[in-house]
Amino acid sequence: MEARGPGALPNVLVIGAMKAGTSALHRYLDAHPDAAMSAPKELGFFFDERSDPDELTPPTTRPETAEGWSLGGNWFRGLDWYRSHFDPAAPVRGESSPGYTSPDHPAAAARAAALLGRAVTLVMLVRDPVARAVSQYAHHHREGAEPRPLAQALLDPGSQYLQRSRYHACLRPWLDAFGADRLVVVVQEELRTRRRETLRRVYAAVGLDPDHWDDGLAREWHVGEGAPAVSPRLHGQLREALADDTDRLRQLLDRELPWAC
Repeated sequence: MEARGPGALPNVLVIGAMKAGTSALHRYLDAHPDAAMSAPKELGFFFDERSDPDELTPPTTRPETAEGWSLGGNWFRGLDWYRSHFDPAAPVRGESSPGYTSPDHPAAAARAAALLGRAVTLVMLVRDPVARAVSQYAHHHREGAEPRPLAQALLDPGSQYLQRSRYHACLRPWLDAFGADRLVVVVQEELRTRRRETLRRVYAAVGLDPDHWDDGLAREWHVGEGAPAVSPRLHGQLREALADDTDRLRQLLDRELPWAC
C-alpha cells in the first residue's frame, strides 16, 4: 500500500503481552539515539470495535471528531492520524500496543500486514504466564472492574486472564501474517535481570546499534504494585491449564523458558 500524509509508518511494533513489560521496553527503545517511539505509547491503531474486522484498508484521513485516543481502538481515525505519531527522520520508529495480541482483536495482525508488510519487526514480551494473569487480575481489581475473588476470576474459562497468558495462541495470527522471521520474543524476567544482553539482542533485531548503552537504561520502569498471594493449589491449576501453550512456545523459540525449567 502506498501511504500518504504527514509523518511516517512504523518499522517496529511491540504487540504485547499485557502486563509483561511493554511500557519498560517502549522506554528502552525510545532511549536509543536512533529510535523514536510514539507518544502516547499505545496507539491501538490496528483494531476498532466499530469497524468491520475484514476491512484491511484504513481510512485515508481522520474524521473531524477523531481527536484524542480511544481504548476501543483507533482504526477509524485513519491513516493520516496514525502516521502523524511517527518521526520520519528517525531510522527506527515504533509503537507498543498490547491490545494487538488480545483475543478480542483477531483482525489486528492481518491489518498490520496489509499496511506494513515485511518492513516491520514485531516484538512480543512474555513472562511467567501465571504471574502475568495474576498481575492483570490485580490491575483490574484495583480499578474496580473485577469484583470476583482471585481463583474464581482466573479459572473462569470465559475470561481473558488465562487467554492472554497463552502466548503462542496470541501469536498465531501474527505468525500466519508475517512469519516467524519477523518476530522477536523478549522474556520480561531476562529484561530485568540481564538487561544489557537482552537489549543488545533487541536493538540488533530492529536495526539499531546493539552496543548503545547509557545509565538511563539501568532504570526500572513499572515494576508493579504488588499482587495477591496465590495458593499452591491454584498455582498448580493455572500452571497445568497453561502447560500446553508453554510447550508450543518453547518449541517455537527452541529454548527453555524460565518458568518452565
